[in-house]
Amino acid sequence: MGIADNDLKAGRNVVYIATEFNLKPILDKIKPHVSELHEYYDPMELANWVDRLGVSKPTTVIIDSLGGVRMNYMAEYSKATGGLPDTARVSMLIQVIVHRLMEAWAMGNLKVILINHESPSINEPFFGEDTYPTSAKKALHDVGIVVRLFTREVTEGNVVKVERVGKVILDRYGLLTKDTLNNPIYFALPEPLF
Repeated sequence: MGIADNDLKAGRNVVYIATEFNLKPILDKIKPHVSELHEYYDPMELANWVDRLGVSKPTTVIIDSLGGVRMNYMAEYSKATGGLPDTARVSMLIQVIVHRLMEAWAMGNLKVILINHESPSINEPFFGEDTYPTSAKKALHDVGIVVRLFTREVTEGNVVKVERVGKVILDRYGLLTKDTLNNPIYFALPEPLF
């Protein structure tokens, strides 16, 4: 929300897309920090919106979250078929959505922020981390930067405090640094807006 608020104040069009039902209680608090707020709980509606996306002025699109797209698709599939969800189809849908956003980004004027939950890494670390971005991992070939957000304890004298941290773990094009794996970038996150 800090990025959304700053981009809005800088004159960018900020589009926030909620895909998770548990976000409904805070959507009224999000509205003042964005230009447009959309709720797409049907993943195909989100895919259609992305298909129609045209960017004429600087725009920031925030999807919260890819995990919501995945879970909603799986729930709809199970409801419609009475069977287990088709994970290959949902992975492909996420890939298509992210790839279409990447194509729009390549045309200019677009910043895309994809929010995603993390899961424990299985068998091997994800770029040196013990967690990986669950649904986004399906579309990483179209992602330029991955930032892990977390809290950590910091001791200052006799006082232990918790700080909110961002850590750049992947910077595919070297926009921030050429070697994030061996020299990760850490930055302090501001306090939540609400």
